[in-house]
Amino acid sequence: MRVRTITIALGFVAIFGALWVMWPAPVSPAYWDEPEPPAMTGPLAPDAALREAALYPAGPAGTAEGIATGEDGTVYFGTPDGRIQRLAAGAPDGAPMLEDVAQITDTRILGLDWVRPGVLGIAAVSGLYTLDLDTGHHRLVSTGVPAHSYGYINDLAAAPDGTIYFTDSSTRWGHSANNPGYIYDLLENRPSGAIYAWDPELHQSRLVRDRLYYPNGMELASDGRSLFIAESFRYRILRLWIDGPNAGNIDILADNLPGLPDGIDSDGQGRLFVAMSTRRIPLMRTLHRNPPLARLIAKLPGWMRPSGGPAQGFVLVMDEATGAPLDTLHDPDGRLCLLSNVDITAGGSIWLGSTDCGVIGRLALPDLPAPSGQQPDTGPSAPLLSEHR
Repeated sequence: MRVRTITIALGFVAIFGALWVMWPAPVSPAYWDEPEPPAMTGPLAPDAALREAALYPAGPAGTAEGIATGEDGTVYFGTPDGRIQRLAAGAPDGAPMLEDVAQITDTRILGLDWVRPGVLGIAAVSGLYTLDLDTGHHRLVSTGVPAHSYGYINDLAAAPDGTIYFTDSSTRWGHSANNPGYIYDLLENRPSGAIYAWDPELHQSRLVRDRLYYPNGMELASDGRSLFIAESFRYRILRLWIDGPNAGNIDILADNLPGLPDGIDSDGQGRLFVAMSTRRIPLMRTLHRNPPLARLIAKLPGWMRPSGGPAQGFVLVMDEATGAPLDTLHDPDGRLCLLSNVDITAGGSIWLGSTDCGVIGRLALPDLPAPSGQQPDTGPSAPLLSEHR
């Protein structure tokens, strides 16, 4: 009887396996001979710098994926249900308070940046918005171009002339509730992302560049003549020229990074800070080199897909001019989960956002190597808010 039961069970497994192999995959993965990541030595050597970060609870997973700090030190962030909130000092015990600022949409907010003083640009699943903090008025700026709507607006940066540049990480998979979104992009390994620009005079959006591998965070260069874009699934930082003789050209600032780049910020002194959500994942290298295996993985339900392991996030500090690594600040305990955003304040602090932890981190800016042609900044640091660990 036991042998018969085992035989029947093996038969069901065999039938399931055959159907799994024959069933059409939702993705069509491309082959990429992904290079081995660089050794985590020298400026990349792991440390415990982010262990000292103060953590402030902000809400459920998906809260504070994008953050923006004001000149007065107030931290603004978005929520999964489309609100803008702020973290401000002022409670009787000196602890920071969470305050609602505005209900922008009913979809997840992913990125924030200052369009001009007092006006926030907001990248949300439902479109590109602006919010005037003085009046509380917000408006929907763009939901797409004439050819199609956006799939996954992720981050933005404003140029000196008021043009808002923003990333559409996936024109193919988007954010619909019935697909895994970025997981399919990661498995398919095809250039489905794009960069757009919204013209403040014409009130229209235009395509700037397409066929990118999951363009994610972006930041205006210190001189305002180019933009830095994190191409997450190619592990590199691109430079898009928006002014001068090279306007319209795009080149690679840094390639084969040791992790998945997400949000970017500049300290205005020649250093670029990149939130690396986690280190490179060996499994992804295997799948990129074996498209048939990626197809099989894509057909599994979410709970059966293999995990890339615990998050190993860190902040990569780079030379803005050359892309050379200067230092790294690591999160050895995974307290910030998947790092998504970094914001450097004039007062000398690093603010950190998380994709899935629902916390905001803050760290006093440590002494860092100077970029090429620069002297290290030894200015005073702002006092930390009260810690909530």
